[in-house]
Amino acid sequence: MLAAPQTACARPSGSVLVIGAGIAGLAAARALSDSGRAVTVLEARNRVGGRIHTSQLWPDAPIDLGASWIHGVEGNPLTELAVQARAQTALTSYDSAQLHIAPSLRALGVRGRGEAWASRVVEGAMEAAERTDRDVSLREAIDRTSPPARRSRIQRAQLEFHLAGNYEQEYAGAAEHLSAWNLDDGEEFEGDDVLFPGGYDQITRFLARDLDIRLNSVVSKVRWDEGGAELVLSTGETRRADQVIVTVPLGVLKSGAIRFTPDLPGDKRQAIERLGMGLLNKHFLRFDRVFWSAEYDWHELLKETPGRWSQWVSLAKIGAPVLLGFTGADAARAIEPRDDRAIVAEAMEAVRAMFGARAPEPVGWQLTRWSADPLARGSYSFNAVGSGRADRDVLARAEAGGVLRFAGEACSSVYPGTVHGALLSGRAAAP
Repeated sequence: MLAAPQTACARPSGSVLVIGAGIAGLAAARALSDSGRAVTVLEARNRVGGRIHTSQLWPDAPIDLGASWIHGVEGNPLTELAVQARAQTALTSYDSAQLHIAPSLRALGVRGRGEAWASRVVEGAMEAAERTDRDVSLREAIDRTSPPARRSRIQRAQLEFHLAGNYEQEYAGAAEHLSAWNLDDGEEFEGDDVLFPGGYDQITRFLARDLDIRLNSVVSKVRWDEGGAELVLSTGETRRADQVIVTVPLGVLKSGAIRFTPDLPGDKRQAIERLGMGLLNKHFLRFDRVFWSAEYDWHELLKETPGRWSQWVSLAKIGAPVLLGFTGADAARAIEPRDDRAIVAEAMEAVRAMFGARAPEPVGWQLTRWSADPLARGSYSFNAVGSGRADRDVLARAEAGGVLRFAGEACSSVYPGTVHGALLSGRAAAP
């Protein structure tokens, strides 16, 4: 059930409180409830899902403002959940992509991405970085092996296009912050990528069924020791339990919005500080008709201004005249403070560069600003310079004999930054 916050009550025997009703918190609570444990979920928002957020603003086209895909359906636990929830999925493929080249570059003779050359530069830089005695950023590693002064105008555009699409928007961190040693230190499931025409919230609502979830419950303090834990809410109310599972995003932990008494162990605080909280914003533009090549899932724009509007997804195949444009990392942070119309105007410059000056104005839009969201403070974690799997394992480690536990995508050393990583982390944290 979903209920408003309640006043403090005596701690029941064997009780568990879960902070956060994102997919990690829901997975933990689901596992506990199914095993007969007494569990309550405290969620600061007025909805479940966290960074999974399906907007119903357009009734005929549910829009996933946060997570969108199951990445790799073979053996992925999300695939089984989708079947159980009877959620329809639609296949998308990175191979189904049309490249558009900005007129200024086409005038220089550019006819392709330069993918082979750019890949060699980045992979060579990362291999060279592995032989050094300290971690550096991906940008520094590249500049060491391929000095910027030696790149032509065309090469600069192609390299930045490659970095934006394959690294900065993939990991949600700027090349200046991504670890050259550990940025891709994770594993993947095999198989296709699919999205949900009916919305990703079909999964979170399925997990949330019959759970005791208290919405609008903002936790401001966690007092903990080996005897149990006490949570203090922003209203001043307190709740006690034998165990607590903290599933708030890494960005919230970084912000200090939740105070731990006593402080978390030093190595856990260091892990929180070292790991990066990334940003990937989504900008959905709705039109009165599909005027682009609907046979392609992806549309890419190679231009000289890097980092913005280089990747677009067409939702035409699921029946929506909608284009989804991405901005990531520092480029996303730079435009977040702008108002909607200014962002849409810049996005439309890219749309017209791809599809022609006669492309119509959108009839509606939905934009995200995940770093400005105080309950997220970013999209998902990445391995920043000096961080890696060990930090995620420390973050996930239980404290005080299991009284204080942590879960979420940032706690997954195997599948970081993913919904399935968060799901598995939540299940693992359930005592």
